Amino acid sequence: MLGDKKELLRYSILIVCSVVFLVIGYFLTTTDNPFFAGNTRAETYYRAKVLEVSEPQRVVEDYEGWHREYDQVTLEVLLLEGAMEGETVSIPVELEQNLSYTTYPYQVGEKILVTFDFGPGDTIYWYAADHLREQYLLGMVAVFLLLLIGFGRIKGLNTVISLILTVGAIFLVMIPGIIKGYNIYWLTLIISSFVVIMTLGIVIGLNSKSISAAAGCICGVGLAGLITVVMQNAMKITGLIDEDSSFVLYINPNHPIDLKGVIFAAIVIGALGATMDVAMSIASSLDELLLHRPDLTNRELIASGLNIGRDIMGTMANTLILAYVGSSLHVILLMLAYNQSVGTIINREQVAVEVLQSIAGSIGILFTVPATTMVTAAVRGRFSFTANRAIHPLELPKEAAEEKPADSPEDRI
Repeated sequence: MLGDKKELLRYSILIVCSVVFLVIGYFLTTTDNPFFAGNTRAETYYRAKVLEVSEPQRVVEDYEGWHREYDQVTLEVLLLEGAMEGETVSIPVELEQNLSYTTYPYQVGEKILVTFDFGPGDTIYWYAADHLREQYLLGMVAVFLLLLIGFGRIKGLNTVISLILTVGAIFLVMIPGIIKGYNIYWLTLIISSFVVIMTLGIVIGLNSKSISAAAGCICGVGLAGLITVVMQNAMKITGLIDEDSSFVLYINPNHPIDLKGVIFAAIVIGALGATMDVAMSIASSLDELLLHRPDLTNRELIASGLNIGRDIMGTMANTLILAYVGSSLHVILLMLAYNQSVGTIINREQVAVEVLQSIAGSIGILFTVPATTMVTAAVRGRFSFTANRAIHPLELPKEAAEEKPADSPEDRI
């Protein structure tokens, strides 16, 4: 019972420290930051509801010998927010006719995003920006969280808590810190270490298994980051990989964002989840071995960890490579469609960065296996591995009546 109270105390302290970290980090990164902390900005997109859709009308445009015809409808929409909330405005919408992709016309009762612009004489022209998709996205997130809790129960609840804190660390501390002008490299390493320690501590508990997994994961991610820094200079990566990069560069004119640092952060954060998965798999497997075979020598334990890791690393490396290829598939299709050779494609900076992400992350995964194994062997004499099988601090202890007799067959195995 005393052990359960200590576990609960450690669990509570970890939660409190994580929340304090986010609060302090948010305060430091958003203070005097014009993009955060309640500073006013001109919002040009507003939610609106479609009240009426007119019949299509044929529009003909002739301008200096240029001729164009298209169908157009007029939307009557009710503004749901902004200074003109509650007012109704008319928005002309051109009907797209393209057989190559599916278009979704605006319908009565649908909520959409609208924006405006000023014309001659400060006349306001309203435009339909896009469909409103947030309700479906929030619905999917809710279902996902409920499934986590339903299948995982207490572990699922802890996973949800760690997921919320992880998202908070990235969006409330890391991104504001990058925009404010903090060193992206140190900020990324701090956030990554926090996510690893917090996630494993909350989900698994503070024990030898989580310590081994955390140390191995940090080593793997650290190596991926080191490779990224070295290869960026060797390959002369500028960070200007697309049009969006130039906009990111001047988000904060007082502190221009380091685009190479952004690539570093993307690679480290992208590899973090996979390396954490591998580290936890190795640590958990070795923990189970030591539970049933505490007489294993360190040499035998390390050999077992490396053998387990060989079976894991293949699929996990594929996970990263396929993810990055999938994210840049449209670029590769575009380049190949214009008959560019493979050699030309891989020398383009945009593709080279994707390859760097894949390889650096995969090497980080490979290094995580021996790192986690070595740390597990190093800490086995300092922590009780049988304690790792203790019930999580939030789980109810079993009743004494459910305990097996000491001479049961299972105890003799």
